[in-house]
Amino acid sequence: MKINLRRFFLAASMCMLSFTAVAQSENPFIGTWDLDAANSNFGEAQMPSAMTRTYIETGGGGFMYLLVTISPEGAIGGSSASYRYDGASNSIATIGGGAQTTISYFQVNGRTVEYTIRTAGRTSQIGAKTLSPDSRVLTIVIQNINSEGGSSSSQILRFNRR
Repeated sequence: MKINLRRFFLAASMCMLSFTAVAQSENPFIGTWDLDAANSNFGEAQMPSAMTRTYIETGGGGFMYLLVTISPEGAIGGSSASYRYDGASNSIATIGGGAQTTISYFQVNGRTVEYTIRTAGRTSQIGAKTLSPDSRVLTIVIQNINSEGGSSSSQILRFNRR
């Protein structure tokens, strides 16, 4: 039996393209992002030596993030949560524990997501994540809220898609 290499190559290419289409997400935030320290402003907070954010789909309209930081002293920190863009509060798992913290997300449009973090039931941070038009740069604008409910500090963090 003689194999037609042209047909075989065409069939293999079609299979590979269909697998790629299935694997790609319609959510442009999905992927791994590395901190661009030179273009970030941590305000009064200490800038970490490294920070990586990873977003994945969990199915059924759900997502999960994993944040890993390394302090200048070499200590590892991080957090993770599963969520949907429905405004519902979701528990945040934090390395080292701490007070009960939740996060809720609301999708403004295809490139912007707003979030609210609550610690022990009190709003402690609000922010917005926005993607550049080419989806290569993630910008997160953060407003920290003090215990009296007023603004205490702000940050602008930029990440490059890995």
